[in-house]
Amino acid sequence: MTNTRDVEPLVERSQTGVGYRAATAPPRATFDGVQFTADWYLNHLLQGNVKMVNIGTGTSVVASAGAYDATKPDVHMQVPQGVTVFLVNMELNIDDLVDDQDMEAILAFADSLDTTPTGGTAQTVYNMKNDLAAGSGVTVQSDVTAITSPATAGNRYQEIWRANATLGAAPEAGSSEEGMFTRLAYSARAKDPMACVIGPSEITLTIGKATFNYFSTWIWVEGETGIIV
Repeated sequence: MTNTRDVEPLVERSQTGVGYRAATAPPRATFDGVQFTADWYLNHLLQGNVKMVNIGTGTSVVASAGAYDATKPDVHMQVPQGVTVFLVNMELNIDDLVDDQDMEAILAFADSLDTTPTGGTAQTVYNMKNDLAAGSGVTVQSDVTAITSPATAGNRYQEIWRANATLGAAPEAGSSEEGMFTRLAYSARAKDPMACVIGPSEITLTIGKATFNYFSTWIWVEGETGIIV
């Protein structure tokens, strides 16, 4: 008779920034016993590394800063030393275009960091795995009235996404241009480029147009530099 022994396989855990580096653990499976491999994003989501912020919620809109000015970003994310951010999604929802002036939105990052912006409304960061605290090291503000320009020469300033809207002669008062889509989206998981933003750095969304109302949602993967990358 052949002797048999139970074998318990162990696998190396990926480096997701939550303490599993150089460790092994049993492979994961669904409740019905099907073994699976999570993709990069889902893995970080399950580990609690995916964060999000809403700029404007419900019917509480946010007013844009007006004409384009790199020193007055509509949304400003501070990424401090020791933190790395991969921006995954950014949505810009236009609530009221106000007039027929053309619009341009620019999403950019730079290895500069202004930690003392003038003005600004602090936004609450949440964890997309909602049984966990945010656990975020970044600061997100809207309505910033002044920062040192990240577009200054030598700051490795990079524009990774841009949206334009050419409007008709007279938008209907108090609404968007008739027939125009009012949701603009950056999606690094679909077709847009993903950046690895290593702090100290900053990410900005700057909207060039006469003042109008909008909502915005940001989703990113965040971790400790040296572990997540």
